[in-house]
Amino acid sequence: MDPDALQDIVRANDPLKAEWVTALLLAVFGALAYTNIGSPKKWRLLSQAMFRMRLGRQTLREEIDLQDRTFLGLLMVAIAVISLFVWQAFVHSADENALTYGQWFVTVSLALAGHGLLLRLLTSLLATDRGLSEHLSTGLLLFILNGMALLPVSVLIAYQPEWRSSLFVVGSILIALLLLYRWVRGAWIGLGEGVPVRYIFLYICAAEVIPVLLLIRAFR
Repeated sequence: MDPDALQDIVRANDPLKAEWVTALLLAVFGALAYTNIGSPKKWRLLSQAMFRMRLGRQTLREEIDLQDRTFLGLLMVAIAVISLFVWQAFVHSADENALTYGQWFVTVSLALAGHGLLLRLLTSLLATDRGLSEHLSTGLLLFILNGMALLPVSVLIAYQPEWRSSLFVVGSILIALLLLYRWVRGAWIGLGEGVPVRYIFLYICAAEVIPVLLLIRAFR
Protein backbone atom coordinates (compact mmCIF):
# COMPACT_ATOMS: atom_id res chain seq x y z
CA MET A 1 0.00 0.00 0.00
CA ASP A 2 1.14 3.52 -0.74
CA PRO A 3 2.75 5.01 2.43
CA ASP A 4 0.85 8.27 1.97
CA ALA A 5 -2.45 6.42 1.73
CA LEU A 6 -1.59 4.41 4.85
CA GLN A 7 -0.77 7.60 6.73
CA ASP A 8 -4.13 9.06 5.70
CA ILE A 9 -5.89 5.98 7.11
CA VAL A 10 -4.02 6.33 10.40
CA ARG A 11 -5.00 9.98 10.65
CA ALA A 12 -8.64 9.13 9.92
CA ASN A 13 -8.65 6.53 12.72
CA ASP A 14 -6.93 8.81 15.24
CA PRO A 15 -9.40 9.08 18.18
CA LEU A 16 -7.61 12.14 19.59
CA LYS A 17 -8.66 14.20 16.58
CA ALA A 18 -12.19 12.86 16.20
CA GLU A 19 -14.92 15.18 15.00
CA TRP A 20 -16.46 15.43 18.45
CA VAL A 21 -13.12 16.67 19.82
CA THR A 22 -13.13 19.45 17.23
CA ALA A 23 -16.74 20.29 18.13
CA LEU A 24 -15.86 20.37 21.83
CA LEU A 25 -12.90 22.68 21.27
CA LEU A 26 -15.02 24.99 19.13
CA ALA A 27 -17.64 25.11 21.91
CA VAL A 28 -14.91 25.96 24.43
CA PHE A 29 -13.58 28.80 22.30
CA GLY A 30 -17.15 30.01 21.78
CA ALA A 31 -17.73 30.11 25.54
CA LEU A 32 -14.49 32.05 26.03
CA ALA A 33 -15.49 34.51 23.31
CA TYR A 34 -18.86 35.00 25.02
CA THR A 35 -17.06 35.70 28.31
CA ASN A 36 -14.78 38.20 26.61
CA ILE A 37 -17.78 40.07 25.20
CA GLY A 38 -20.18 39.79 28.12
CA SER A 39 -17.87 40.03 31.12
CA PRO A 40 -14.30 41.02 30.20
CA LYS A 41 -13.52 41.89 33.83
CA LYS A 42 -13.40 38.16 34.57
CA TRP A 43 -9.99 38.07 32.87
CA ARG A 44 -8.77 40.72 35.32
CA LEU A 45 -10.06 38.58 38.17
CA LEU A 46 -8.17 35.55 36.84
CA SER A 47 -4.97 37.56 36.49
CA GLN A 48 -5.35 38.72 40.10
CA ALA A 49 -5.87 35.12 41.17
CA MET A 50 -2.58 34.21 39.54
CA PHE A 51 -0.38 37.03 40.75
CA ARG A 52 -1.91 38.03 44.11
CA MET A 53 -1.67 35.86 47.19
CA ARG A 54 -4.84 37.36 48.71
CA LEU A 55 -7.96 38.78 47.09
CA GLY A 56 -10.11 41.49 48.64
CA ARG A 57 -13.27 40.46 50.44
CA GLN A 58 -15.39 42.61 48.13
CA THR A 59 -13.89 40.90 45.09
CA LEU A 60 -14.54 37.48 46.57
CA ARG A 61 -18.11 38.41 47.46
CA GLU A 62 -19.07 40.11 44.19
CA GLU A 63 -17.05 38.32 41.50
CA ILE A 64 -16.97 34.67 42.61
CA ASP A 65 -20.54 33.45 42.57
CA LEU A 66 -21.71 30.08 41.23
CA GLN A 67 -25.01 31.74 40.35
CA ASP A 68 -23.13 34.01 37.96
CA ARG A 69 -23.57 32.41 34.54
CA THR A 70 -20.26 33.75 33.27
CA PHE A 71 -18.28 32.38 36.20
CA LEU A 72 -20.15 29.07 36.04
CA GLY A 73 -19.46 28.94 32.31
CA LEU A 74 -15.72 29.38 32.89
CA LEU A 75 -15.84 26.63 35.49
CA MET A 76 -17.56 24.28 33.04
CA VAL A 77 -14.97 25.15 30.39
CA ALA A 78 -12.18 24.27 32.82
CA ILE A 79 -13.83 20.94 33.66
CA ALA A 80 -14.25 20.20 29.95
CA VAL A 81 -10.62 20.99 29.10
CA ILE A 82 -9.07 19.18 32.08
CA SER A 83 -11.24 16.13 31.39
CA LEU A 84 -10.17 16.25 27.74
CA PHE A 85 -6.48 16.36 28.65
CA VAL A 86 -6.78 13.39 31.04
CA TRP A 87 -8.80 11.43 28.46
CA GLN A 88 -6.20 12.20 25.79
CA ALA A 89 -3.42 10.97 28.09
CA PHE A 90 -5.10 7.62 28.76
CA VAL A 91 -6.05 7.07 25.13
CA HIS A 92 -2.50 7.91 24.04
CA SER A 93 -1.15 5.34 26.52
CA ALA A 94 -3.38 2.73 24.84
CA ASP A 95 -5.04 1.84 28.15
CA GLU A 96 -7.79 -0.66 27.33
CA ASN A 97 -9.61 0.17 30.58
CA ALA A 98 -9.56 3.93 30.00
CA LEU A 99 -12.73 5.81 30.85
CA THR A 100 -14.67 7.61 28.16
CA TYR A 101 -14.52 11.40 27.94
CA GLY A 102 -18.02 11.66 29.44
CA GLN A 103 -16.99 9.53 32.40
CA TRP A 104 -13.93 11.73 32.97
CA PHE A 105 -16.11 14.83 32.80
CA VAL A 106 -18.38 13.43 35.51
CA THR A 107 -15.38 12.29 37.61
CA VAL A 108 -13.67 15.69 37.50
CA SER A 109 -16.96 17.45 38.25
CA LEU A 110 -17.66 15.23 41.27
CA ALA A 111 -14.11 15.65 42.57
CA LEU A 112 -14.42 19.44 42.37
CA ALA A 113 -17.86 19.43 44.00
CA GLY A 114 -16.70 17.01 46.71
CA HIS A 115 -13.77 19.20 47.65
CA GLY A 116 -16.03 22.24 47.84
CA LEU A 117 -18.45 20.38 50.10
CA LEU A 118 -15.55 19.29 52.31
CA LEU A 119 -14.48 22.89 52.85
CA ARG A 120 -18.05 23.95 53.59
CA LEU A 121 -18.37 21.08 56.06
CA LEU A 122 -15.16 22.09 57.82
CA THR A 123 -16.44 25.65 58.09
CA SER A 124 -19.65 24.40 59.70
CA LEU A 125 -17.90 21.96 62.05
CA LEU A 126 -15.39 24.55 63.23
CA ALA A 127 -18.11 27.22 63.48
CA THR A 128 -15.62 29.68 61.98
CA ASP A 129 -14.32 30.58 58.58
CA ARG A 130 -10.61 31.30 59.23
CA GLY A 131 -9.91 31.70 55.50
CA LEU A 132 -11.60 28.49 54.32
CA SER A 133 -14.10 30.37 52.13
CA GLU A 134 -11.29 32.39 50.57
CA HIS A 135 -9.30 29.19 49.98
CA LEU A 136 -12.34 27.67 48.26
CA SER A 137 -12.89 30.73 46.07
CA THR A 138 -9.27 31.15 45.05
CA GLY A 139 -9.08 27.40 44.48
CA LEU A 140 -11.91 27.66 41.96
CA LEU A 141 -10.09 30.49 40.20
CA LEU A 142 -6.89 28.43 40.02
CA PHE A 143 -8.92 25.51 38.69
CA ILE A 144 -10.18 27.75 35.89
CA LEU A 145 -6.63 28.95 35.22
CA ASN A 146 -5.55 25.32 35.02
CA GLY A 147 -8.12 24.74 32.32
CA MET A 148 -7.00 27.84 30.43
CA ALA A 149 -3.36 26.71 30.61
CA LEU A 150 -4.20 23.21 29.34
CA LEU A 151 -6.38 24.43 26.46
CA PRO A 152 -3.55 25.14 23.98
CA VAL A 153 -1.85 21.92 25.09
CA SER A 154 -4.96 19.85 24.33
CA VAL A 155 -5.43 21.59 20.98
CA LEU A 156 -1.86 20.76 19.95
CA ILE A 157 -2.24 17.19 21.21
CA ALA A 158 -5.27 16.76 18.96
CA TYR A 159 -3.72 18.15 15.79
CA GLN A 160 0.05 17.69 16.18
CA PRO A 161 0.53 13.93 16.73
CA GLU A 162 4.32 14.13 16.53
CA TRP A 163 4.43 16.45 19.57
CA ARG A 164 2.14 14.44 21.81
CA SER A 165 4.67 12.78 24.11
CA SER A 166 6.29 16.11 24.94
CA LEU A 167 2.92 17.87 25.29
CA PHE A 168 1.71 15.37 27.88
CA VAL A 169 4.81 16.11 29.93
CA VAL A 170 4.20 19.87 29.60
CA GLY A 171 0.56 19.50 30.62
CA SER A 172 1.43 17.36 33.63
CA ILE A 173 4.00 19.92 34.78
CA LEU A 174 1.42 22.73 34.47
CA ILE A 175 -1.05 20.77 36.60
CA ALA A 176 1.61 20.02 39.23
CA LEU A 177 2.81 23.63 39.42
CA LEU A 178 -0.69 25.08 39.80
CA LEU A 179 -1.55 22.44 42.39
CA LEU A 180 1.57 23.31 44.36
CA TYR A 181 0.73 27.00 44.06
CA ARG A 182 -2.76 26.24 45.41
CA TRP A 183 -1.25 24.60 48.50
CA VAL A 184 1.22 27.43 49.06
CA ARG A 185 -1.56 29.99 48.72
CA GLY A 186 -3.79 27.99 51.08
CA ALA A 187 -1.04 28.03 53.69
CA TRP A 188 -0.53 31.76 53.12
CA ILE A 189 -4.24 32.46 53.64
CA GLY A 190 -4.32 30.33 56.79
CA LEU A 191 -1.30 32.11 58.27
CA GLY A 192 -2.85 35.46 57.41
CA GLU A 193 -5.99 34.46 59.32
CA GLY A 194 -4.00 33.40 62.37
CA VAL A 195 -4.42 29.64 61.95
CA PRO A 196 -1.64 27.65 63.71
CA VAL A 197 0.91 26.11 61.36
CA ARG A 198 0.21 22.57 62.65
CA TYR A 199 -3.47 22.84 61.67
CA ILE A 200 -2.59 24.17 58.23
CA PHE A 201 -0.14 21.30 57.74
CA LEU A 202 -2.71 18.71 58.87
CA TYR A 203 -5.38 20.15 56.59
CA ILE A 204 -3.17 20.30 53.50
CA CYS A 205 -1.91 16.75 54.07
CA ALA A 206 -5.30 15.21 54.87
CA ALA A 207 -7.57 17.12 52.51
CA GLU A 208 -5.24 18.05 49.64
CA VAL A 209 -2.02 16.02 49.35
CA ILE A 210 -3.19 12.52 50.36
CA PRO A 211 -6.24 12.48 48.03
CA VAL A 212 -4.01 13.59 45.14
CA LEU A 213 -1.45 10.87 45.89
CA LEU A 214 -4.19 8.25 46.12
CA LEU A 215 -5.60 9.45 42.81
CA ILE A 216 -2.18 9.26 41.14
CA ARG A 217 -1.68 5.74 42.51
CA ALA A 218 -5.09 4.69 41.19
CA PHE A 219 -4.22 6.07 37.74
CA ARG A 220 -0.89 4.27 37.69
